[in-house]
Amino acid sequence: MRLLIQKVKNLIIYQAGKVILDFSNEEFCYLIYVGLEKNDNKKNLEEIIKSLENLQIVDVDGKFSQTLKAIKPKIVFISQITLVSGFEKGRINFNNSLDFNLAQKIFEKFVSLWQNLGYNVFRTDFGSFLEITATNIGPVNFCLNF
Repeated sequence: MRLLIQKVKNLIIYQAGKVILDFSNEEFCYLIYVGLEKNDNKKNLEEIIKSLENLQIVDVDGKFSQTLKAIKPKIVFISQITLVSGFEKGRINFNNSLDFNLAQKIFEKFVSLWQNLGYNVFRTDFGSFLEITATNIGPVNFCLNF
């Protein structure tokens, strides 16, 4: 599982030309892109979430001193196959990506586990084509592999 976590504001997500999320009046949220790889179906999602919750990735007064668990921010999850892509002779391939149906089930479970922990969560439809506008704050970006 590969994650790209961004702290953003002014987040607007469009699908088929229609706004499906508008957080333009929010102070900030965390936008998390999720790429699922082969063998991710064997990983313990609860342990991954516990690890993520306890990382000090929340900046306060210029220092990364808080955890997601401490502030329970709004989180937006987007499935992102290109996070697990590779290249061979200059051409993109998705040889390491998990089967679509299995990846969709894992993505849905991953998001629902966050919801069960009391986070205010928004997710897009798995595998959907989106247009996203956002202002990256900091910029704060974390790329994580589990």
